[in-house]
Amino acid sequence: MSGDLFAATWGPLAVSDLFDKIHNTMPAGAPGTLSRAQVADLVAYVLKANRFPAGSGELPSVDAALKQVSLGGARNAATPAAGSALTFPATGNLNQVMRGVLFPSSNVLFDVQTQDPGARKAGAKPEAGTTTARYGDVYEPWQVVDAAAIAIAESGPMLMTPGRRCENGKPVPVDRPDWQKYVQGLVETGRAAYKASQSRNVEAVSAVTNDVSDACANCHRVYRDVASNAMRCTGQP
Repeated sequence: MSGDLFAATWGPLAVSDLFDKIHNTMPAGAPGTLSRAQVADLVAYVLKANRFPAGSGELPSVDAALKQVSLGGARNAATPAAGSALTFPATGNLNQVMRGVLFPSSNVLFDVQTQDPGARKAGAKPEAGTTTARYGDVYEPWQVVDAAAIAIAESGPMLMTPGRRCENGKPVPVDRPDWQKYVQGLVETGRAAYKASQSRNVEAVSAVTNDVSDACANCHRVYRDVASNAMRCTGQP
């Protein structure tokens, strides 16, 4: 873990917290088997990867000393130099993004209304025909639901990418206030769906799917469900 993700997770904590996390939970197959010296080496590597300045000596492995070192400087240390940020031009049109990301992800959530992800026995595949069945041999059903909700929550930048066009060649209306409002609403429902999925409660997820459906319908009503394909993405009936 490095960069902004590291800073967001560990920035408020001390090096001792990171040390304890590694010492108590790693390696995955044999947690707690690393010596304190080995853990200190791993922590030093993580700090170096996040561009912390090197100290005058080896990182200590004593709790009292580790607690004196804050991780709060990680964000500034890991921030790329000005002008070095990557940009990615649009590849697919809006319809392709909808079909590839939002349609399958929303249908995973809708499946929860009739298929309890937690009801599947260990080793058994989800019922054929459900969207969770597509990945039944790779992830547990609730993990598929988590991923679907996250995909919706993370779709905002894709829907707001400058230069992306609709299937009819019209530019995606990223500058229109109503489009921005609809995208924000979709992102918020994705976040709500992820929170509900984390509870592993079928009723909670099912309730959120109504909001997902409404968020999709709000945009469709203005930008898709129009008199002709040529009018799509224009906001005109």
